[in-house]
Amino acid sequence: MKQRKVISLPTNGQKIYRQILAFMNFMLNLTPQERDVLAELIRLDNEYEALPDDKRAKFILSTDMRKEIRDNLTMEEKQFNVILSRLKSDKKAFMGMPLLSDQNVIHPQLRFKPDQDGFQFEVNLIMTTIPPTTKTFTEELDEGIMEKHAEETAFITKELDSAMEHAKAAVNAERDIDASKAPVIEEEQFDFTINPVNE
Repeated sequence: MKQRKVISLPTNGQKIYRQILAFMNFMLNLTPQERDVLAELIRLDNEYEALPDDKRAKFILSTDMRKEIRDNLTMEEKQFNVILSRLKSDKKAFMGMPLLSDQNVIHPQLRFKPDQDGFQFEVNLIMTTIPPTTKTFTEELDEGIMEKHAEETAFITKELDSAMEHAKAAVNAERDIDASKAPVIEEEQFDFTINPVNE
């Protein structure tokens, strides 16, 4: 990597967690409200780091602390609870794990701790090569032509089958004549007898 860009941004203890999550959001795909809630949880996780993980997780989401977080974010209780459940769902996973475990423990990769100087966040975008194909252009072209031919043949066969069914139905309809609607032919009386053959 020849080029390197460093951007320094002003921050403070309250907004640094939101800023970090905003930078990471291309991987997390969180809504602004989800980022706000998660940022508060990470901040409190650092603030009460003296507690063991399981007790800290219970304490941070205790009734009193939930109310404090909601008041800080000016958020309704129902909305807050919905966001917490989304942070625990597999749909909001990061590196194969939910952002918040069922025990309310924050994802290990999100437990960052800024110091008095701030926090350095580094992203390396690594160029990758597309593996070369082993097929030649003409082989790929032949495959494309064969696929197109197969699609067209299937379409024509389907259309012909449909047309044949329609034609059969039309012919059968013409043959199905109702005898009661046929014209009556007058019968003629014939006077004849059949003589037995001589033996």
